[in-house]
Amino acid sequence: MTGDRRELGAFDVGCVVIGGIIGVGIFFTPKAVALAVDTEQQVLLAWGLGGLLAVLGALVFAELSLLVPGHGGTFRYLEAAFGRTVAFLYGWANWFVIQSGALGVVALVLVRHLEIVLAPAAPWSPHAEVALATALIVLFTLVNVLGLRVGKRVQNTLIVVKVLALAVLVALAWLHPGAAPAEPPPPSGRSLPAMLGAAMLPVLFATGGWQQGSFVAGAARHGRTVALGILGGVAVVVVTYMTVNLAYLDLLGFAEARTSEAIGAAAAQAAIGSGGARVLAALVVVSAAGILNTICMAPPYVLYAMAQRGCFPAAFGRLHPRFGTPVPGVLGQGLWGVLLMLGVHVAVTEWGGSTVDSLDFVCNGVVFVDWLFFGLSGLALLVLRRRAVAPGPRLPLGAAAAVMFALGALAVTVGAIATKPYASLAGAALVALGLLDRRWSR
Repeated sequence: MTGDRRELGAFDVGCVVIGGIIGVGIFFTPKAVALAVDTEQQVLLAWGLGGLLAVLGALVFAELSLLVPGHGGTFRYLEAAFGRTVAFLYGWANWFVIQSGALGVVALVLVRHLEIVLAPAAPWSPHAEVALATALIVLFTLVNVLGLRVGKRVQNTLIVVKVLALAVLVALAWLHPGAAPAEPPPPSGRSLPAMLGAAMLPVLFATGGWQQGSFVAGAARHGRTVALGILGGVAVVVVTYMTVNLAYLDLLGFAEARTSEAIGAAAAQAAIGSGGARVLAALVVVSAAGILNTICMAPPYVLYAMAQRGCFPAAFGRLHPRFGTPVPGVLGQGLWGVLLMLGVHVAVTEWGGSTVDSLDFVCNGVVFVDWLFFGLSGLALLVLRRRAVAPGPRLPLGAAAAVMFALGALAVTVGAIATKPYASLAGAALVALGLLDRRWSR
């Protein structure tokens, strides 16, 4: 076993954060947001509120990374504030459902858009799609076994390409004459808080992920590297999301944005013509590859930190002597992601359902759990600030950010339960399985 290798600078951590947030949601969720509200201004307000919550989360996690350094991020923060049981439940949920389930969903989304690029006239069979998705998960798992230096180079390249491609889409929207004015849809009669409440779930589905940078904090070169990377990465995401949504509205208009089945593809087609759908599909492939690499790179360090603290089998707490990576964690997450995807695929094939929708149900089932732990992270910052014996690093308005972030996370949790009760119950049941073996949470 070797010590942690200090491979990551602030730019590298920022790319992990951007890769963890900008996935595939920005190409689809804007339609759901537009459907939830009555005007373009309300669309932008919803995305602005999501951006504000992301900034608050970035401030909270940036200060937590200064107070509790080292690998593991949220797990370490919750353990320091609330003890082993709460921290273990987070780590269990993060591995068992959230990250591993996301691997299958994102890999299948990537494959289906690769199909649009390579073979639009000859769709692949569901079995072929799952086989290729499995191969992609294995590929990115092996890349990140080889070390953070290799993983970060792949990550940084994919993120730069992704952000530049989105910037090109925004630039094309500025040069485009814009959509013809259309008759505004009739008012829904709902109150503004009700509309924003419905719009925030798809917004926050697309904006979560800043915690990924904290997972690999032990590999940061300097004490403030992680905080700078989280703040910088979230700033890039907020600017990107706001400008992309402005581009969608400019290219399509509000009415078409509400009815387009694939808003990103429709916007690209409006900007560059008939080939726009395939160009957008290629961008989704790059974006999905970026988040696949992020998931294979960062979350295994949570398992590493758990094992180091006696909350997971000891084998997961060792770094490879040559590569310096937590190989058991990387392989364990990748293997479970494949098994989860294959298991759901076999089940829904028998039932005649849709693989992606079923996996998405599993992931959505823990949205409220994920945001519950986000809220607890905000409370953890308040607890750790109060417990600090000696003055430690502080960010301006850190306590206020923690309170507002915790309240926002509570609202998201309640909203997830209200709108997706069955999925939330399924997620709660899967997380509760972690309590069956008390060896790790005692």
